Amino acid sequence: MDRQAGRRAGSSASGYLIAVIGLALAIVLGWAMMKIGEKKLRDASKIQAEAEGRLAIAISFMAREAMRYNQEASISLNRSNWGEAQMSLLRVDELVTLMEQVAPEARLQAVKEVRHRLSEAQRLTEEQSGHAPQAVNALAAQLDELRSARPARLRPAPSASGGLRQTNP
Repeated sequence: MDRQAGRRAGSSASGYLIAVIGLALAIVLGWAMMKIGEKKLRDASKIQAEAEGRLAIAISFMAREAMRYNQEASISLNRSNWGEAQMSLLRVDELVTLMEQVAPEARLQAVKEVRHRLSEAQRLTEEQSGHAPQAVNALAAQLDELRSARPARLRPAPSASGGLRQTNP
């Protein structure tokens, strides 16, 4: 009987040892998984920042093109060519629609403001209102503001890989 009690005690001690080793292994694996997850999150944040920077550059380019068409609309209004002005504003509308689709969250409000100004300019031009030139000028100012706005976190700077890199302002 003493032998069986000794075996049970030894078996119980080895059971505790296996449990402690299992717990230690679980802690080490959990820590390793957290470190891997941390790295993945950092990488994802970096990729997101680079993508937002590229989108901001695209928004600036589209705003510049929209300014060109808006200038055409302004010239057409000065010549009292309402139809041509409407066509130029339609080109601006296409670019603003594209900007709405690709604008990063930080620039979305500015694009919405441009949309509002554009709608007003289109309405006044369609009505052949005397206030249409002022609305087109206000749209130009809004587009210029959108074009010249740069995200604070990212500035275009070529890296060794040819992409954008994060720089400190």
